[in-house]
Amino acid sequence: MKLQTMASEGNNKAEEKLAEINELILKNEKYLEVEKKIIEFFNKNCKLYFNRFTEDVNYLIECRHKCAHLKVNDNTLYVPEDYQARMLICSMYDNILSVKAPFIMDLFSLVQDKVENYSQTIDDISENGLDDRIKNEITKNYLERMTYDSLKMSYKTFLKLLFITTDKDAERNAYGLFAFVYAMTDHIRKNGFERLFKEEDVRKKLLSISIENLENSSERKQSLIELILNFPILLDIIKEDVSLFEYISNEILLNPNGIKYYRLFYPRSNKTPYEFFKDNSIVQQPLYSMTLYDADGFMNFFKKHLQDLAIEDIDSVMSIYRRNGQCTGRSRHSTDYQEVSMYLEEYKVHDTSEDESN
Repeated sequence: MKLQTMASEGNNKAEEKLAEINELILKNEKYLEVEKKIIEFFNKNCKLYFNRFTEDVNYLIECRHKCAHLKVNDNTLYVPEDYQARMLICSMYDNILSVKAPFIMDLFSLVQDKVENYSQTIDDISENGLDDRIKNEITKNYLERMTYDSLKMSYKTFLKLLFITTDKDAERNAYGLFAFVYAMTDHIRKNGFERLFKEEDVRKKLLSISIENLENSSERKQSLIELILNFPILLDIIKEDVSLFEYISNEILLNPNGIKYYRLFYPRSNKTPYEFFKDNSIVQQPLYSMTLYDADGFMNFFKKHLQDLAIEDIDSVMSIYRRNGQCTGRSRHSTDYQEVSMYLEEYKVHDTSEDESN
């Protein structure tokens, strides 16, 4: 089936070999010879991939010969142990049956032109991650043809090119490299290969990212930001480098649009996102903010934090509110205004009662 798949997708060598195999079958050639031809083809044409488990293939053939011919040895028949059969079945499934042909071991060597093409078509990286069309294209054409080992090898290569190397071509093609790193990270996670992120050599690559490289390239910095926002498992690794973690968290949180990610970076902090907002004046600049993006959003936020504000501050905000047509012209104006007014009245009544009792 793997040979047929490669042939149907236009692989010339696979087409020739498939024709040869079909001819042997028509001539009633021994199945062992047909099997040998197929294995030889993949050993020769997919060497980087098949070298990973050639010993398993050869061992399987040996076991097959012993079982098929039923030779008696010391008055006993050869029967493989259960663990041997399970090992071989698992190896064949992981490395052959579950992987779409043609097999890929070194991804970058196959997709250099594609990386450049994506770099030219991707103008910017949105906070929603990678365009689904591009992600699905990469997954279907390449990632489904890879095993755990080949994914790990290629993932390290792409991390190095995207974040670590000083090669100018790699810097220029950062968005194309980002597309592959994003698609691979998503594929690894969805296929239950999370342990790959805990592999020491993968962790070392992520922890080798230098702040200087990020400072010198807005594309690299934005790539890392979008990866850790969409895949928190990468953020957990980045946290091990305190300087890198502080740098990237400040890049995100000290931007008004990034306040909503506060709990992602500091899930156990006693400080609330609002307290962080109050403590950092740079976040309070009048920019479009995803948490305070319109009058409705502002009032929801404002009402939630009335108890955190001094009465003088609430009065000051409401004075501005009453002069702003965007606020007073809303359908929710009466309800919101009444809630704040009731809070102020209750506070003043409570405050007066305390004064009288004293």
